[in-house]
Amino acid sequence: MSKLRFGASAVVLGLVLGVTGCGNTTTESSESAAPAVTTPQTPEVPVETSSDLATRPTKAQLLARFDSALERAEETQGPGSPALWTLADEDTTIHIFGTVHLLRPDLEWRSDAIDQALDQADKIVFEVDMKSEAAQRAIATDFLARGMYADGRTLTEVLNDEDEAVISAAFDSLGVPMAAMNTFEPWMASVNLGVMQLVNDGYDPQSGVETVIEAEATAAGKSFGFLETISQQADAFDLLPEDEQISILYETALLLEESPRMLDLLVDEWADGDVTGIGTLVANPEGYGFTDAAYQSLLVVRNTAWVPQIQAMLDEPGSVFIAVGAGHLAGPDSVITMLRDEGYTVEGP
Repeated sequence: MSKLRFGASAVVLGLVLGVTGCGNTTTESSESAAPAVTTPQTPEVPVETSSDLATRPTKAQLLARFDSALERAEETQGPGSPALWTLADEDTTIHIFGTVHLLRPDLEWRSDAIDQALDQADKIVFEVDMKSEAAQRAIATDFLARGMYADGRTLTEVLNDEDEAVISAAFDSLGVPMAAMNTFEPWMASVNLGVMQLVNDGYDPQSGVETVIEAEATAAGKSFGFLETISQQADAFDLLPEDEQISILYETALLLEESPRMLDLLVDEWADGDVTGIGTLVANPEGYGFTDAAYQSLLVVRNTAWVPQIQAMLDEPGSVFIAVGAGHLAGPDSVITMLRDEGYTVEGP
């Protein structure tokens, strides 16, 4: 890894600040995770093991880096509620809102401005369709299946002994044997590990922002749109080099017990509407949580693809409410920054 600071933040951003809409997908066992993959088996593929532990940061170093970034983030303040932006022309109004996929059920995040924008919207736009029958099939075939080995290898075969000991202990702490994860590629095992820890600690997918908005919008008869496919979201992780995926999994396991504190602090920044703080903490190339490749894949590439779609929405009259992961709307390469760089006036922080 060029910058050894992804691990736990893959979970933090992907599941809490909503970098990927499939963040609440978990499996109890490899048998039920996805249909069998039909790619030809090649057991003789050389095994690549993860890098030597001496090249990686320690748990203490990772926590110190997070705390240092948090201290800088807390130097700024928000208005006290999650941020909302507005892009409009003479006959179209687009509200853009940053989401969190899993939340604690008792967290109050609604504001009058958010409720008014939702009420006025004719159409709700999410990152990806997660509810339709076609979407459920795609989760199995395009997301979960992408996270499973199709070349005859297993997770334990690509891990060195030190990696396996740390990662196995983390899964054991959640009552899940390592064997249940053995068909998963490292990035998918990391997602499962992070989600299980969050759920155990009281985070609930049913309390996530998209779930709440989707239920209300469906009851109100609103239409829906989506910015990307489930396969595109999976590729953001799946196309990362395997050594980076292994480091993601290792660091997620190493910081598993600390993740509730880290997640709570990040959600506090979001709930306060401190967009500058979120950008300082995680949503920038030098922030806690990203290697160069992961930052480009998870944020920059996808943000760049979304901007022209948002621009095109101005061609249709009416009101649109766009709800995407909060990590996409903060920092120097955010959707908001890109729209403003294109010459659009976007009201908001």
